[in-house]
Amino acid sequence: MKHVFNDCFGEGSIFCKAKVISMEKRLSQVIGEYDQIIVAIGSEWDWISTGIKGDERYQELIAFCEEDSNKWLLPIIEFEYGYYNNDDRIDEAYKALRKLIGNKPYFLISEIFIHDALLNGFDEKYSVYPCGNYRYLQTTDENDNLLDVTITEDFNVLVDKIHKIITEKNGHLTGEENFAKPFQDGKNLFLNQKRLEYSNIKYNESAYLENWGMYTQFLSNTMGKSLLLLELGVSLNYPTVIRWPFEKVVFVNDKAHLIRVHEKLYHHTPEIKEKTDSIKMNSVNYILQESEGL
Repeated sequence: MKHVFNDCFGEGSIFCKAKVISMEKRLSQVIGEYDQIIVAIGSEWDWISTGIKGDERYQELIAFCEEDSNKWLLPIIEFEYGYYNNDDRIDEAYKALRKLIGNKPYFLISEIFIHDALLNGFDEKYSVYPCGNYRYLQTTDENDNLLDVTITEDFNVLVDKIHKIITEKNGHLTGEENFAKPFQDGKNLFLNQKRLEYSNIKYNESAYLENWGMYTQFLSNTMGKSLLLLELGVSLNYPTVIRWPFEKVVFVNDKAHLIRVHEKLYHHTPEIKEKTDSIKMNSVNYILQESEGL
């Protein structure tokens, strides 16, 4: 396979770049050398965001959401797309990733909202989604309870309306459409997600806090033990969630090693140069490649 060694941009640089060279070990062999593994899933695995941009039926709706007053609607359009579509290749990659991990103690942390990992072999007890989900709705009051999307009538009426525009009108808008925000008990409802469209809304963290506690406990128990951090397609949208903490763990734990895989954002800091493999490659392709023959 092709891994990459590290080379800094120049003296004083805070990032390192990568040179692609051949290495004998495959990912399965590397995983076998470590006692524990933490897997991070990033935006390269977000098939909803990428798929909807390439679907011609959704382009008028996406353009409609570019207006500031309509931005709130885009997350619900993405929900509709995810509900009625699927990406078999992503499912295959998750299954391959779970097979590569095998019986190793693991924890999965994700910066995306889609819980596909839980449908493809990963245990919910050992997974955490701190940036949000497609399961729940929230109000603007972080102290309110979350609501299940499947039983919230206003939300489902809006999803059905979007779906009819896609299926019956091929996504064409007449200009007379009226999209009302989901509403219950006197309050507007929003998907329980931390995202730019909801920048003025306090994100309700209650859905993930229990699993976050288990994740931090798992992480604290890795100190001084051989640990592999496998970072797959993680963006810079939430660097304090995965990227920076991973680099800190590798820096302070002498037995930790980071594999960072991304088409563009594969760089790392020079302080962890000797303990990092940076791989310039789409992380989904990487996992599918490394699972061949297993």
